Amino acid sequence: MTPSRPRQPHTGGPLGTWGRGPDSGGTTFGEQLGFELLDLMENGDVTPPTDASPKVRTQLKYLNSHKGGREAMDRAGIPARTRRGWKARTPSPASRQRINHAYWQLRAANWKRTGRTPPPSVREAIAPQLKERAHGKRMSITPVDWRDVRKQAQGAQKEASEREIRPSQRSWDNLIDAWSTGDETTLDTAWMDYATEIDSPPELYYEVAHIGFAL
Repeated sequence: MTPSRPRQPHTGGPLGTWGRGPDSGGTTFGEQLGFELLDLMENGDVTPPTDASPKVRTQLKYLNSHKGGREAMDRAGIPARTRRGWKARTPSPASRQRINHAYWQLRAANWKRTGRTPPPSVREAIAPQLKERAHGKRMSITPVDWRDVRKQAQGAQKEASEREIRPSQRSWDNLIDAWSTGDETTLDTAWMDYATEIDSPPELYYEVAHIGFAL
């Protein structure tokens, strides 16, 4: 079966103006997924493994040279005395894990602050965790408010409502695979394919105000 692709609505112009205006606050599902995953990284809920991360000395250099780095190491349970000792010796495996967590939490915070997204290499590193840990979990979808969309689309957008969904393993894996490669077109297609199971027409959820889920 060929996945459904975003269609043009009957009114309201191209899909690019469907369900929201330029000031509606809506963003694509892929963008919202990226925001949510950055939050999870910043909170330490998901972290690239050490074998897919920069070398420990590179991580320490980043932590020691960027604002918030020392605080990140404090939160990871690395006291200042231990950090000073690393000038003469190599961190233990347990300390490397803590450094790795502190490093990625700070990187995620800085990506959020500057409006950037993780590169594909980082996305691919955390994708297996996301696939495994999110299976069976509920996701909340908040649509764009109908009052904020273009006038000709308001009637249809009124039908959209906040939903709690539980994506199937196949649907979730397809979404994460597309997100991890950075292929926005494939991700849009995967989301619209799944959105047909949420409501009809799925274009009401092409862009959303917020998504939320926990691992």
